[in-house]
Amino acid sequence: MKHASVAVELAPGHSQKSPSGLSPKSPSGLSFPALDSRNGVLLALAAMALVWTVAISFFYPSPPWDNVEELFWAGSFELGYYKHPPLPSWIMGVLVGLAGREPWLTYAAGVACGVGALFIVWQWSREMVVPRRAALALVLGTLVTYHVQRAVIYNHNTVQLIWLAGYWWMLWRVLRGPSSRYRDWACLGAFAALAFLTKYSAVVQFAVGLAFIVRQGLWREAHVRTGVAIAGAVALAMLLPHFAWMVRHPDLSIAYALHSVHSKTPAVYSYNSLRKVVTLQIVRLLPMVLMAACLWLTRARGGPASPASSASLASPTSLAASAFDRRFLAWASFGPVCAVLPLAAVFQVTLLPAWLTTFFLPVALWAVVNLRGLDAEHWSRLRWRVVMAVTVVVHLVGALGQGWVEGVWSRQLGYMTRPNLPAQDVALAVNDLWQRRVGDAPLQLLVGDTWFAGAVALKMAPSMQLLVDGQERDSPWLAPGTLAREGGMVLILDNPDFLSEGIMLEPLLASANCRGVLNVPWTGQGAAHSARIRWGIVLPKDRAAHDTGQPARAC
Repeated sequence: MKHASVAVELAPGHSQKSPSGLSPKSPSGLSFPALDSRNGVLLALAAMALVWTVAISFFYPSPPWDNVEELFWAGSFELGYYKHPPLPSWIMGVLVGLAGREPWLTYAAGVACGVGALFIVWQWSREMVVPRRAALALVLGTLVTYHVQRAVIYNHNTVQLIWLAGYWWMLWRVLRGPSSRYRDWACLGAFAALAFLTKYSAVVQFAVGLAFIVRQGLWREAHVRTGVAIAGAVALAMLLPHFAWMVRHPDLSIAYALHSVHSKTPAVYSYNSLRKVVTLQIVRLLPMVLMAACLWLTRARGGPASPASSASLASPTSLAASAFDRRFLAWASFGPVCAVLPLAAVFQVTLLPAWLTTFFLPVALWAVVNLRGLDAEHWSRLRWRVVMAVTVVVHLVGALGQGWVEGVWSRQLGYMTRPNLPAQDVALAVNDLWQRRVGDAPLQLLVGDTWFAGAVALKMAPSMQLLVDGQERDSPWLAPGTLAREGGMVLILDNPDFLSEGIMLEPLLASANCRGVLNVPWTGQGAAHSARIRWGIVLPKDRAAHDTGQPARAC
């Protein structure tokens, strides 16, 4: 399947290239070179990542749930964890080893995964369309909220962005013609394995890719069958250790995945939930859609045109993209969501909106290939400057606004959110309680849910550990019997929207040596604006068995 080729006038300094690397001169003779080069793109993406990381780090008193979770999972190298495969925790473990258990690491790592995925899609775009359209695809891709704005939430969905971007790029490469290289098939297998080691939901996109191969009839070609075998062998070799772990622990990550997609709600609620998911996907694509719509509305109309621009106006497709490219992009951009939503409706599976994080990676590239008004190779420098200025403003306002609204303003208005939890104040109060009740023995362990107790632990000594939900199975970084041996403090948050729900927490609290209730101002004074925390102290084994001679300070 060959790409169409056209004659174009090359910009100064560019050599003749195949259609996948066309570098045409715009009709006006002006260009916007900053996003034409690898260094320019890397610099722009690094600047964007820095803005989002600094803004969120500065304004958020406490990290989101998933960020806290990964900081503690990083404390132990495992072949799998009780909820998910291990790769994101391995990555965070390396970062924590280098810089300590710092929340800003999670923001930086999450955004790095998002911009890394965008960089891969840009590289892919350069092989399919002219450089100016590849640059525009990159700009539009940054406006999909999953790729940058929500990437500050470091979780398995976010990390999967970079691997699935590579998966779709390599799949396109190996299927576009009979000259595919075995190296690309091996890379396809590696990206697929990394995506699966990040989250099992990668199988959805694998299934879409396989369906495309079958629908196109490519499975009949010997080189495709051979390539699939190579990719499968590479993926299997990378996944064997985790598969062995799954066999030894069938009640952990795979059971959690199956439990997550099992509907426990009535059909009516399930359909309402599905409608909300669809609506939210539209909202999260809206910035990109609005930018594309504005570009279409302000596109050039009429007037004399060069041969190149006339060819562009005659067809809404790009100068280099073939019919195969357009079909592939349609499947990659919309196939996963078109597969998941009907299945969720039929089987009444309750979806979470964030589960669709990776479903729209190539959608900006699809747009520049198919939509009129996005013929960026013919834009003037002024038009490029306007587009770039608007994009920069969107990210600056978005980063500062999201950080300030969720971390500061919401608290001033009296709205409790996870980012504005006064974790530092709670940590000080908890430390004071422990010292008054126990004495000089250091507090080394908190017991509670991942987010609340974890966020408090992050504000305490770097050596502070967390027993997640009171279950040793979920806290492999702790030696068995740590709570009984070293003691600790059980924390249960009772605020209605943020209840600690670990099933072992209540029994542990009931068996604690002493118990009480702590109120810490959250969004203001008074019970309605405070964090209500039930606490219990479990004395260290030696302290519980022997009187220390300090009964007034003993629990």
